[in-house]
Amino acid sequence: MPKVKPVPKNDVAASAITRALRFEKTGMRYFTVSAQKATDGFAERVFALLADMERRHFEEIQAIGKKLEESGKFPAVSTVSSEGRMRLFKREYSRIKKEKTITGDAAVAMRKALGFEAEGREMYTRMSENASNRQEKAFFRILASEEQKHFDIIYEYLDFLENAGLRMGE
Repeated sequence: MPKVKPVPKNDVAASAITRALRFEKTGMRYFTVSAQKATDGFAERVFALLADMERRHFEEIQAIGKKLEESGKFPAVSTVSSEGRMRLFKREYSRIKKEKTITGDAAVAMRKALGFEAEGREMYTRMSENASNRQEKAFFRILASEEQKHFDIIYEYLDFLENAGLRMGE
């Protein structure tokens, strides 16, 4: 698991980067363990894809943190979201949606994942609102948007479970 290096407390941007790295690392752990413990192939692949997305977020944030540390200012960031990754996720989602084996455990784990993604979206939204640098604002706004996309996909998965006849306690 990648290391999260602490930053001086007086550096607001670096502190936000550290919080974001910790959050993404927690997400990677949760989704990786959930994939390993999933009892059906559908949930396993959804969790594995989410873990990979969180890993990529971690790496992107880590690279920005390194540039911030080296230059002392928040670097320019791309405003292009990870549409390619989302297309891959949606394609895989469509393919594995046809699988038959789905359990209540998958629904419980997905509800937890839904909460995790909502928390991330809110955290990144606050970070964007509190950022003083234009690039920093844009970066955290992009992360909030990506967490919303993850939320939407998980929500769609839960809807699929419920439409397939799975209810809490079944």
